[in-house]
Amino acid sequence: MYDEGYYRYREQTRDFRVESDILMRLLRLKPGCRVLEVGCGGGAFLSRLKEAGCDAVGVDFLEEAVAATRELVEQAAVFQADAARLPFEDSTFDRVVAHHLVEHLPDLPGALGEWKRVLTPGGTIVICTPNRLYPSPRIFDDPSHLHIYDRAELCYTVERAGFSVARSMTVFPGLSKDRISVAVGVPLYRLFRPLPYFKNRGRSILLSAVRR
Repeated sequence: MYDEGYYRYREQTRDFRVESDILMRLLRLKPGCRVLEVGCGGGAFLSRLKEAGCDAVGVDFLEEAVAATRELVEQAAVFQADAARLPFEDSTFDRVVAHHLVEHLPDLPGALGEWKRVLTPGGTIVICTPNRLYPSPRIFDDPSHLHIYDRAELCYTVERAGFSVARSMTVFPGLSKDRISVAVGVPLYRLFRPLPYFKNRGRSILLSAVRR
C-alpha cells in the first residue's frame, strides 16, 4: 500500500499542500533551524524544509518511505527508525514535525517522550493528524490507523507528555458530500474556520506545542 507511487500521488494533492503550508507557519522556522521530520513518507515535506534553509533530517519506519525520500531529496539525511526509538542524542533538534503519523502509532505518549528528549529546551513539535469528529470518517479509513484523535484528546495527550500547546485547529470542513468537501471545503477552508459548528469538526487537526 505505502509504495513510492502512493507517496507521489498523496504529496501532489491540494490537501497535502494546504496542510504543508500551515505546518510551515506553525514551525516558525529560522535559517539553519535543525528540524526532524518523523514519518517523512515520500520526502516532499522534507524537501520543502531543505528549500527553506533548514538542517532537515527525516526518519520513517518503512523501508519504502526511506527509499522514496532518498530518491526525492538526495542531499537529505534519512534514517529508518521507530518514532519512539530515535537514533539521536538528547537536544539535537529545534523542531520536530509529524505529518499524518500519530494515528499510526501504538504508543503516542511514548513517542512524544522521545520527541521531547531529542528537542532542545523550548523546542517545538508540530503535528497533523485526522480528526475523529469529522462527520465522514470513511474518507480517511485505513487499516493501519490505530487511533484517531479529536482535538481535545490530542491536546491533552501532548500536554501530559511535557509540552505546552501553543496553537491547535481543525481544517477542511465536512460538507454534504465527500466530493463537495474536497472540491469546496479544501480550497475555501479559511471561510469555514470561524464558524462554531466547524471549529472542532474539520478533517485534519493541526497542533503546535513547546517543550517545557
